[in-house]
Amino acid sequence: MKATQAAAAVGVCCACAVVALAIIAGGIGIASAADDKDTCYQANGAPSIDACTNAIASEKLQGAELAKAYFSRGQAWQKEKQPDKAINDFAEALRLDPANPTFYNWRGNSYQAVGQYDRAIGDYERAIQINPSYAVAFFNMGLAYSAVGDFQHALAAYNDAIQLNPKYVSARNNRCYVYTMRRDYDHAVEDCDEAIRLDPQHTNAFLGRGNAYRYKTDYEHAIRDYTQVLQLDPANVSALIGRGLSYENQRNYDRAVADYSQAIAIDPKRAAAWNNRCWVRAIIGQLQDALSDCNEALRLLPNDKDALDSRGMTQLKIGNFDAAITDYDKALRLDPTLVTSLYGRGLAKVKKGNLPEGNADVEAAKKADTNIAAKFNGYGL
Repeated sequence: MKATQAAAAVGVCCACAVVALAIIAGGIGIASAADDKDTCYQANGAPSIDACTNAIASEKLQGAELAKAYFSRGQAWQKEKQPDKAINDFAEALRLDPANPTFYNWRGNSYQAVGQYDRAIGDYERAIQINPSYAVAFFNMGLAYSAVGDFQHALAAYNDAIQLNPKYVSARNNRCYVYTMRRDYDHAVEDCDEAIRLDPQHTNAFLGRGNAYRYKTDYEHAIRDYTQVLQLDPANVSALIGRGLSYENQRNYDRAVADYSQAIAIDPKRAAAWNNRCWVRAIIGQLQDALSDCNEALRLLPNDKDALDSRGMTQLKIGNFDAAITDYDKALRLDPTLVTSLYGRGLAKVKKGNLPEGNADVEAAKKADTNIAAKFNGYGL
């Protein structure tokens, strides 16, 4: 990255020198079409965009070279985070060279950037039709399918990418994630193991394996992996939250609160960290602090069912039964299967003296989760 930035800086300085000489000589100072073409093909930021525009306008480029100029400008627009302009240029490149799989792959990436995943997948499919060995296109298609929650097709795409390139570390890492989302935790661990073997510094692979271990309820191994992530990247908020959840499940609440607090210090806008700290503080009886945390989580995400559920429990423990019922009602409207909210609402109604409705909620919750009463006993309720 530093080398690329240095090269860009040299290019800017050279351009300044050309302009200065033009002023001294009284000339026009327009770079040659060949110079524009070379700078254009670097596809690196504003200088390349300007150079591509000049090269295209010169009308000296034809056929494949003109297509490459549009493609290079599209790459530069994409790097400048202007995917709509990139899409237009990639479309023009494809009009001139409709059998180029790289052009389809890059336009697919731009479609992903604007959330048009169906079009992205269509472009990746076209790239793969042209070049069935295009592992990167399979990988990007896996990303698009994952983005829309289609983990079955995402898994198939990553399988193909890995079959074509068994050492494709990012594909291994992403397939680990997909296996985790499919609750196939053993295969997830295997893929992250292999990603780590190929790249021992791969932060996301340690994070993914930690998540898989946590879902397997193997909290010791999860904590070990999250700690390794934090050694590689001390500001990794996801690792802090994951380790906090692992400590929480071990009932090591002080360490959980410490991790959530560190996550909040790094990223105060991460609602999950505020909510998780609220939940743990409510469990250990720090109720006003818990309420403050839940309020902040809901300020950041007003319709977060989990934060509503956490605040409902906090209000229940404080004795604000009407407020607890209000929060539980909102949480259940967002997710009618949220058992903790159903059981908590039942307890709040019973404590208010509404025994028929309260007992009905409690019994319904017990049918959905036979351990729910024991869990709430552990929360001090």
